[in-house]
Amino acid sequence: MLRAVTLDFWDTLFVSDGGPQHDRRQIDELLRELDACGEPRDPAAIRDALQAAYNWFDGVWCDEHRTPSALQTLECVFAGLGVAPPSEVLARTVRSFERLVLEVAPRLVPGVAEVLPWLASQYKLAIICDTGYAPGAVLRELLLRHDLLRLFGTTYFSNERGTSKPDVRAFHRACGELGVRPGEAVHVGDSQRTDIVGAQAAGMRAVHFLGASDRDAAVSTADVVIRRFEELPSALDTVASAGGPRAVRRH
Repeated sequence: MLRAVTLDFWDTLFVSDGGPQHDRRQIDELLRELDACGEPRDPAAIRDALQAAYNWFDGVWCDEHRTPSALQTLECVFAGLGVAPPSEVLARTVRSFERLVLEVAPRLVPGVAEVLPWLASQYKLAIICDTGYAPGAVLRELLLRHDLLRLFGTTYFSNERGTSKPDVRAFHRACGELGVRPGEAVHVGDSQRTDIVGAQAAGMRAVHFLGASDRDAAVSTADVVIRRFEELPSALDTVASAGGPRAVRRH
């Protein structure tokens, strides 16, 4: 019996359209803080340091199944620039980077606002999200802005829990907090490596949502693949009624 649905956050519930603007804001913030502490750098050097820190973050995320905090990532940025900033400069920069997602706000995926309340009336819901600069506390503010936080029985943000997808502990803990067994839950997400592989390894079924990003379409092992969020209720019916070994079904 299907009793619960867990959902990824990025490219499943929300998608960011502010990439270039977001990047510019990060560079401008670092320019200001570096000037303030007497360590000016040119934008190209800052851009390179941000990219190097991202590469480091990505390696930790992929290899160790955890997501470094904004503080750790920015310490990497400043180290790449050869700067040891005063504690107050580092703290201001961390806060600015963490909250930038509220200023350059992502958009809600079409269909989410309409479908989620119905899902919450039928199933227990949770979010399982791997975080970057924006921590769980900030992403909950974003959910509150859209009146969605109330629909979730629990929220699993990797910066708060120490473990990220595809580690099965992320999925098992979310299911445990919902009071369901993994076999009674379906995970919905956009990433084959983290969402689909992790959920299936945890003993859950998986729905692959390609509406915001279809980069993994050709390699998906999900039980059902959908391209519109409005297709999710039907996809869940398909999963609930399926028996025997998993087979990818495309809606």
